[in-house]
Amino acid sequence: MYGRAEPRQQPGYACEECRKKKLRCDRQRPQCGACANAQVTCEVNDRRVPRGPKKGSIGALRSRIVALERRLSTSQTEDITADSHELGSAENSPTKETVTTQFHLPDWDISQPEQSTTSSIPLAWGPPETAPHSPLLFPDLSVLPTTAASYPSPKQSPTSVGDVFILDLTKADLIQLYFDRVHPIVPILNKSKTFKWANDEGSMSGARQCLQYAMWTSATAFSSQFGGFQEALYSKTRFMLEQLDLNGSDSLLCHIEHVQAWILITFYEFARTNYRRGWLSAGRVFRLVQFLKLYDLDSPRPLGLESEDDPISLEEKRRTFWVAYCLDRFISVSEGAPMTLHEETVFTRLPCLDSDFQRGIVPQESFLAEAMSSAEMRAYAPLAECVILVTICSRALSHKQIYTIETLYSNIPLDFSSRHDWLDAMLTRRINNLQANYPSLSVAENPMITFSYMIAHSTVIYLCRIIETLSRNDQNQSLVWEFQERGLWAAREIARLAKEHEHLGYFKAHTFMPLTIYLSSSRLAKHLDIRKGELEAQELQEVEKSLHTSIEALQKLQSVNNLANYYLQLL
Repeated sequence: MYGRAEPRQQPGYACEECRKKKLRCDRQRPQCGACANAQVTCEVNDRRVPRGPKKGSIGALRSRIVALERRLSTSQTEDITADSHELGSAENSPTKETVTTQFHLPDWDISQPEQSTTSSIPLAWGPPETAPHSPLLFPDLSVLPTTAASYPSPKQSPTSVGDVFILDLTKADLIQLYFDRVHPIVPILNKSKTFKWANDEGSMSGARQCLQYAMWTSATAFSSQFGGFQEALYSKTRFMLEQLDLNGSDSLLCHIEHVQAWILITFYEFARTNYRRGWLSAGRVFRLVQFLKLYDLDSPRPLGLESEDDPISLEEKRRTFWVAYCLDRFISVSEGAPMTLHEETVFTRLPCLDSDFQRGIVPQESFLAEAMSSAEMRAYAPLAECVILVTICSRALSHKQIYTIETLYSNIPLDFSSRHDWLDAMLTRRINNLQANYPSLSVAENPMITFSYMIAHSTVIYLCRIIETLSRNDQNQSLVWEFQERGLWAAREIARLAKEHEHLGYFKAHTFMPLTIYLSSSRLAKHLDIRKGELEAQELQEVEKSLHTSIEALQKLQSVNNLANYYLQLL
């Protein structure tokens, strides 16, 4: 028989005792068989909410799907008509061919088309065929982000960049994901203030709308479940930001949300598109920071010209500046390039603790120069700790550049030893302060603190590099060996922290963590090259194990961060 003659369950509700023990209740009244055998009271809750969707909800969802399909169909028809009209105009008017170039416009339908079984899997962050392979995540797929060629151009015409259809529930999910995973490494927004203007259509300016889209876009980079519309959302955000820049007048008016949106998009591009595009967008961030003079927020003002910003808005500006400042240092240390935001001109206080900031309490923090020269063992905000350590690292870069220039022009390095000792002492003091206030047991709780430790160890490696680049006449062999041992220890610490970060999840890792792992890997490989014949068997095995751990971490990070692939290519 193909049907059941009688229902599987008796009518009525199962008793509470059977529900608790997960037994099938025979629903006999006043006492079921199971309760009678156990000699317990049989209680029935007849007010329980029935399971399954509410009546009519399936029909409502189907109606919404039909409406969305109709809107998408209409939008595609209009795009095709517009393309045909433009093509016909171009054929009839050859003189316009050199003025306007029409690019292939992407289809903004975010529905997932059916794929044949023989085609490749369409990952939003799928790898090029020539990419290195990570056997630790997917056995049959390389797991690298796509190259920039697969992303639509941000300068599309307004008719081609339509609305990206995202359900309200998905938007709420993206915002929650942003504050869970993006905010810990880019802590520039106050949650209450952001929710207030995001839910008030009257206060939604163009800059705030760009920031809202940038928050959604950056959140998609920290999860694998939103790949279906990640590219469309990114291109829409880029287009909106480009339009905001092009539509601006020559006035000095610029909103902080404009800078914040570009910062989020820059971090996204480093992680998901390619290094070049992220670097170019970072340059725009630095110019906007200079335009708004965010480096000079807390300098003394004449009487009557004090800042009109409330404490929360002022703190948001401080945090925006310091994230841009760190971004400038990350790129400079990676490429050995000149810095744009010079430390000497900064008159903005360090950020306060994020817990205070989110509660609306903004205590007055010290300036960067005061924090770096102070011997006080106190806890700074994770972002402030990262600022201090990346500043020391950038000073080490300047130290190396000064030595190169002095050697080139005078052949006599002036005050090299005193500068090197000063940097070394400052770095040692900051590492001790970090260990005292953020012990190793609490490191895994905050990705910014983990990254700060990695930056500190990377600075040790950088100082070791500087000592090794000295000419033979300027080298002190005992000092070289000392720093080589310290560089080895720092590299192994970075490898250990990268391994421990797996428990926190690489989706929560700082975007520039691959830079520190790359410095660790290169240091370990060089140590094996120059000291391999002098190492004992056990020490050699430990160094090789740390090197394997570092490279393995970069391979795993490829699936979520394109910078890992960039640095793997450099090894």
